[in-house]
Amino acid sequence: MDRQVINSIGRIFGHVNDGKKTFISGVLFRGVERCIGIMPMMFCFYWLHTQQSLGTLDGAFLSSPVDYFIVLVAIFVAQLLCAYLGQMRSFAGSYQLAHAYRTKAINHFRQLPLGYIHKTHSSEFLELLSEDIKQVESIFSHVLPDLLSAAVASATILLLMLIISPLYALGLCVILPCAFWVLRAAKARFNWAAKAKVQAYKHTSSVITDYIEALCTLKLFNQTRQWLARVKKQLETSKQHSLQVEMWGAGPVIGFQVILSFTVVLFVVMLALTMPENSVGHLNLSAIIFAILLLQLLTLLNEIAEQSMSLKLAVQSEQKVESLLCEATLEEPYKPQKPEQFDINFERVSFNYDDKKALEHISFIVPQGSVTAIVGETGSGKSTLINLCARFFEPQSGCITIGGIDLRDIGSEGVHNLISMVFQDMQLIDASILDNIRIGKPDATLEEVHHACEQAQCLRFINKLPNGLDTPVGEGGVRLSGGQRQRIAIARALLKDMPIVLLDEATASLDPITQTEVVSAIKNLLKDRTVITVAHRLSSIVHADNILVINEGKIVESGTHRCLLSIGGYYTRLWRAQSKAA
Repeated sequence: MDRQVINSIGRIFGHVNDGKKTFISGVLFRGVERCIGIMPMMFCFYWLHTQQSLGTLDGAFLSSPVDYFIVLVAIFVAQLLCAYLGQMRSFAGSYQLAHAYRTKAINHFRQLPLGYIHKTHSSEFLELLSEDIKQVESIFSHVLPDLLSAAVASATILLLMLIISPLYALGLCVILPCAFWVLRAAKARFNWAAKAKVQAYKHTSSVITDYIEALCTLKLFNQTRQWLARVKKQLETSKQHSLQVEMWGAGPVIGFQVILSFTVVLFVVMLALTMPENSVGHLNLSAIIFAILLLQLLTLLNEIAEQSMSLKLAVQSEQKVESLLCEATLEEPYKPQKPEQFDINFERVSFNYDDKKALEHISFIVPQGSVTAIVGETGSGKSTLINLCARFFEPQSGCITIGGIDLRDIGSEGVHNLISMVFQDMQLIDASILDNIRIGKPDATLEEVHHACEQAQCLRFINKLPNGLDTPVGEGGVRLSGGQRQRIAIARALLKDMPIVLLDEATASLDPITQTEVVSAIKNLLKDRTVITVAHRLSSIVHADNILVINEGKIVESGTHRCLLSIGGYYTRLWRAQSKAA
């Protein structure tokens, strides 16, 4: 095994605690089982050699066929027991390792900043957390146990061959390094091909996912054939990279096997050269046993070569998972603090998306129990500000406080326990309406759920559904209209009953009738709470206690609706533009 493989295995062991001892003991049992498998032949060699040397077995160990049979049965039982324990413990350990490793990856993913998640295609996460971790699991369930046990058995056989016939064994040691050099020579090209294949498969997953998700739009614009051609092109690219992996993986293995086959020829030549005169046709016992061991060794070495290539391919998946685990998470406090007050304060907050400025030196205060609205053109930084308040991101400079305590000292979980959020496109899980609403409060009673639904103006349409609250919403809530999904989200926020509410374009895409119902539901949600709302329709925030006007990541104006209109500035232009459009 090369350093890259050893480092990958070491990283996995460093990430998890469960299953390591079980796995290692399983590998040891499998190694012992392979070594025990050689013993019957060695006892046979001893038995025949003793008889040939002494002419009799009287007084010797295994002096009768019955003794030999008893020993063979004992060896068979020991081998069977070791094989059973090896298989059970190596598989059990590998699955424990894989489970702990997958849990580690998912927990790390959960703690990543929202910015990293948004810039990465969802299909990549799905492939990484399913297929790639399955490849990592195969390292421990199949590849590594077979590889290590074959290596132990090979070393044992080589030692025995050296004892039986040092001359023949030394001749073998001349060819083996050449065979392994063939594998090593192809390492760089194989690693390159494997990485290219991983990248191609990742891109293929993204292209196929995009094609399926956009199929409705593509049909409307009669573009399905053109985009299908893109999918086919990407599939062809993946096929070519897969063929390269096979060429640089299987090719060296075949070369390795061809070189090993010459060891048999070498053995026959050496046997002929070292055979005494007048003994042609009469092979000695050592030569026969050596030949049998040689055939077993070749089988094991071929297995080592094949498993080595499988291991290198699986390591590429481990490196993908490791790249996720190396992504920096939000720092969490050792002892989270809990605020007693719920005013929100931004102090000279700046934030960048990579090298692009999103917010610059933002400062404002939202008093407890007040409503602050944020308005501005698309891309001005409104949603970024909301995401910072929910600690989905960490500002590059400045600080955000709730009740005078920095969000970093409250911690992500603590912040989320203070906030209810309603977005323009709220995510619903593929479950019942009841399950989706109870996300806000998992232990809520049916009475509490009904009360929240009533306040959210959604009880009426729920009662009309065939199964009421038990009606499944479908993936992403596709079985509900936009307004219905929005009211379910508001009911969820009402059930959570937190002192701070964040709204992001909550009524932007609704028709007038649905908007009226949702606005009525939102009024119930906002009572006696600290509120920050991002508004698309300025008419919905005319009664806000304070309005922040954002332009190019900066606050250019602030005040009440009436105050801002009297200034006749940027807000006034937005207001007039919307009034004219209406």
